[in-house]
Amino acid sequence: LTWVGSLDARIGQAARAVTGADVLHAHDWVVGRAGSTAATHLGVTLIATVHATEAGRHNGWLPDDVARGVHLVEQWLVDEADGLIVCSSSMAEEVVRGHHVDRSRITVIPNGIDPAARTEPVRVPADLLDGSPRISFVGRLEWEKGVFTAVDAMPHVLRANPQARLRMVGTGGKSQEVADRIAAAGLQSHVSLLGHVDEATLQAVYASSDLLIAPSSYEPFGIVALEGAAAGVPLVVGDTGGLAEFVTDDRGRRCRPGDPQDLADQINAALSDPVGTARRRDAATAALRHYRWSDIAARTDQVYRTCTRGPHPQRATAAPRHPVW
Repeated sequence: LTWVGSLDARIGQAARAVTGADVLHAHDWVVGRAGSTAATHLGVTLIATVHATEAGRHNGWLPDDVARGVHLVEQWLVDEADGLIVCSSSMAEEVVRGHHVDRSRITVIPNGIDPAARTEPVRVPADLLDGSPRISFVGRLEWEKGVFTAVDAMPHVLRANPQARLRMVGTGGKSQEVADRIAAAGLQSHVSLLGHVDEATLQAVYASSDLLIAPSSYEPFGIVALEGAAAGVPLVVGDTGGLAEFVTDDRGRRCRPGDPQDLADQINAALSDPVGTARRRDAATAALRHYRWSDIAARTDQVYRTCTRGPHPQRATAAPRHPVW
C-alpha cells in the first residue's frame, strides 16, 4: 500500500502538469488518488474504469488491513468519478453492491479483441501435439482462476479419456502449489506447466487444443474466452462473472466454480459430443463481432462526451470490517 501510494502521488503530480486535457480516465484503485487529484486540479471530467473489486476477489469479505485499504481507495475513486465504466454486467452489480453506487452511473463496455490478428497459419511444435484430447488452461496461476479445480478434475477426465493432456500456460503466486498438487496426484505425464510463453507459442497452444478451460471462481470479464473463440477452440468455463455472460449455453459449456467433478463432467460431455461442441464453438466465434475495438472505442467516446464534472460526496474515512455483502 505504501509503494502504490507513493507511485500514485507521483503520477498525480505529473498529471497536474498536463495542458489541454478535456477528460481524465483513471483505471482502478492503484491510480485512484492520482486521478481524483489531477482531475480536480485541471477542472476536467473524471472517468473511472473499475476492472475488479477487492471485496469481489474475496467473495464479499475484506479479510485484512490491506484489503480494507484497497477497498477504501476504491470507494474514493467511485465516489469522485463523474462516470464509471465496467467490463461486464456482473461487474456493474458488484460495484453497486460493494460501493453503494446508483446503477445509472455505470456503463458496461466489454473488453475487446482483434480476430484478424490471428488468421495466419500457426506452426505447432511437436511437443504440443502430445496427448489426445489436448485441453488447455491459459491464465494466472492463482486460486480464483480455478487452477486447483483444473488439476483435481483431471483424474475424472482420464477415466473417460485415458490419453488426455492438460497444458497450463501462465505463472502466478500459486505456481509451486499447483506443481505440488500435480505431483501428489501422480499426474506429471498428463498435466504440463508451460509457464510464461511468447505470443507465437500461445497461438500454437490454441491451435493444438481440442478444448480450452477457464474454471474461474471470480472473473470480471475473462478475455481468454475471446482469445479461445478467435482461435476456434471450444470453451468450458466457470459459471461466474463475465465468463458466463460471453459463454452462453449456445456458445460453450459452464461448470460450477470450485467443483472438479462438474468441470470434468462438462469436459467429458464436450469431448463426447463433437457435433454439438463444434456448433457451440462456431457460435462463440461468430459472437466476436460484438467485441470489435471500433465499437468499444465509440462507446467509450460516448461516455467521455456525455459525462460532466459534478459534485462529489466527502471521502469515506474507514472501510467496513464486516462482510461487504
